Amino acid sequence: MSESRQPHRRRRPQAISPIPDEEKPAEPSHRIVAADEDTPDWMVSASRVSGAAERRGAPAARPQEEKNAARTAAGGEARAILEMNRKSAGEKRSGDTQGPSEKPQPRRKTTARTVKSAKTAGSGKTAKAKAPAPRKTGKKAAARRRAQLRKAAAVLAGSALVLALVVAGVMGGTRLLDIKQTLDRGDGVFYPNIFVNNIPLEGRTLDEAAAIVTQQVKAQIASFSITLRTTDGSGRSWNITGDDLRMQYDVADQLDQLWAIGHTGSASSRYEQVKALEGEAVMRYTTLSYDLSSVNQILTQIKQEVDRAPVSATRVSDDTQWPPFSYTDDVPGQELDISGLNERICAMVDTLQSGTVDLSPTTVQAPVTRAYLESQIVQLSTYETAIGATSDPGRFINIEVGTKKFDKLIIKSGESVSFNKVAGKRTYANGYADAPELAYGDYRTGVGGGICQVSSTLYNAVVGAGLQVTTRYQHSLASNYVPLGLDATVQDDRLDFVFKNTTNADIYISTEYYKKKGYWYTKFTIHGRPDPNGYSYKLDSQVVEEIPVPEPTYIPDKEAQYVVYDDETKQVSNGHKGYVVDVYLVTMDAKGLEVSREKKYTDTYKATTPKVYIGVTPRETPTPAGYGLFN
Repeated sequence: MSESRQPHRRRRPQAISPIPDEEKPAEPSHRIVAADEDTPDWMVSASRVSGAAERRGAPAARPQEEKNAARTAAGGEARAILEMNRKSAGEKRSGDTQGPSEKPQPRRKTTARTVKSAKTAGSGKTAKAKAPAPRKTGKKAAARRRAQLRKAAAVLAGSALVLALVVAGVMGGTRLLDIKQTLDRGDGVFYPNIFVNNIPLEGRTLDEAAAIVTQQVKAQIASFSITLRTTDGSGRSWNITGDDLRMQYDVADQLDQLWAIGHTGSASSRYEQVKALEGEAVMRYTTLSYDLSSVNQILTQIKQEVDRAPVSATRVSDDTQWPPFSYTDDVPGQELDISGLNERICAMVDTLQSGTVDLSPTTVQAPVTRAYLESQIVQLSTYETAIGATSDPGRFINIEVGTKKFDKLIIKSGESVSFNKVAGKRTYANGYADAPELAYGDYRTGVGGGICQVSSTLYNAVVGAGLQVTTRYQHSLASNYVPLGLDATVQDDRLDFVFKNTTNADIYISTEYYKKKGYWYTKFTIHGRPDPNGYSYKLDSQVVEEIPVPEPTYIPDKEAQYVVYDDETKQVSNGHKGYVVDVYLVTMDAKGLEVSREKKYTDTYKATTPKVYIGVTPRETPTPAGYGLFN
């Protein structure tokens, strides 16, 4: 991979069990509505908690003097609120004595008698009863009574209002006390229900939290390891550790954010933040950073070690076998694709998932395999014929010599082969012997008799290999070692069998002369480049006419070779039928099924006359017994 990945920062996910909704506390039904300027000093965040460096250097708890001052301030604030309530109640009471539709009434002076009566009534002492004054009648008396009643009602209403304000002041003091007690729980430490990396921070100072979280992430980095191993059987492996990736965690970043909860802002906002923690926990995770450029370097190095170039097979000359070649094996190569590995390793790094990653290289085949080379030189054809068991001994010799003349013969592309040239003249010097041979329509003894069986066997092998036959002659008489029309006769300097290599590759001919089940055989096998269509070939002959055997021919045996007397006969041959044969070239596919049939030629074999030898010497008449005794 040529891709270079920049240092990556991410929030590493953890398995967190959220608080179910049914377990979350209900939202508070009250909020502080006082303005910030009315908030006591102890409820305002101090500037010493606004920075991580200052917090880490600050003492774990406030001095006792600061706590006492905070309490004094709280008490004074409570008293101030009560005094404010009293003033507000007095102002309201003075304004409530007159109704909105009534005119203000002039204040009446209280006489000494009225005050005295009031004092007497409030002292609890029993006053001496006096006879009530005579009740005055008239408009002035009624007005005076109405004024007294309104004054009494106003006094009662004012008392009720004062009582309500006193209660409100008491409740406000209780609220302030709850705020103070709530915020005091985070005095120098983290509030409850705050977590980082699933570690509870409740009751820990900033330094303590930093220490324990740092210890955790360092342990995670130290234990992180990815093992890369190959599956090619070599047993090689490589490790990637956190140090290789230059892993780091930003602990302070998350701790600063979590410390701000309940420690920054106004008292009301801090109080609400802490109260919110009771309903839902706050969970944060440290930020992991790493450098993936080293992963690319490691994967590139692994690829260089794993990749292996394939080795092609070769054909080597080897005279110990035929065709004269041996082969070296091809060796497959392998190639490792690292494009997907980078992303997979990144996913494991992001989640700090240690483990093993199997590297499975892809096999790369050699451009030239042994199977391919061997397929370029295959057996194209083979053909064998049996030698008659009653053949003349010289015939066995001649067939063996002629067969071996063609063994291990290489024919170049485009080259023609003459049978007579390869077999050589049939002479004693070339290893041939006397044996009966067919000449001029009759069998005669000659050097090399039987060589035509060799040429006919080769002819069928050549046709089967798909080679081009340029010269071929039939026998005058039908042969018994190949089917009719499938023979090729030869004679020194007269009749020849010639074929040409048209396969555009070398042809390799091998021969065998061997005995099997009491019979001797001559066999030809041809190797070369396979037919491009996978075809194979053979000859098929069809007899279209039979010629009957003629009447016997009687030959006087003047030399007394077979018989002497004229009353003796000797049939030296039975004669043979003649035939007219059509010969076809049959093309077959790789499965041996016939693809085409083409007529190549027609051969005619003459019928042969039986030969009978008759003696030429008259036999003498025998003298009767006793003749001449009386003469």
